[in-house]
Amino acid sequence: MKASVDEVRQSLTGVFEFDLAPDRRTANVQFRVPQPGIIITRDHISNALEQKRLELISEQDLVYWATMLLLNDAYEPDPKDEEFIAEWLNDISYNLDAS
Repeated sequence: MKASVDEVRQSLTGVFEFDLAPDRRTANVQFRVPQPGIIITRDHISNALEQKRLELISEQDLVYWATMLLLNDAYEPDPKDEEFIAEWLNDISYNLDAS
């Protein structure tokens, strides 16, 4: 949440490449995905929403964040809240079409 999309893209060149266009959300992973994956929890979502509420990030930043988590296989929803987290990330990600 502290780096812009362009900063993320530049720092991960050759390792994780992505396209966040509304009609083309893709990712190309060129690294070994950790097992188990990096867990995304309700606390991560609460933190992201709080940053948006405080206007520390834009709506588009929030959408990109959710989309990146969905596209990157290194991240996975907390098994205790998997349905809630996956649904929330999908709902926010698809707001990209409206941006």
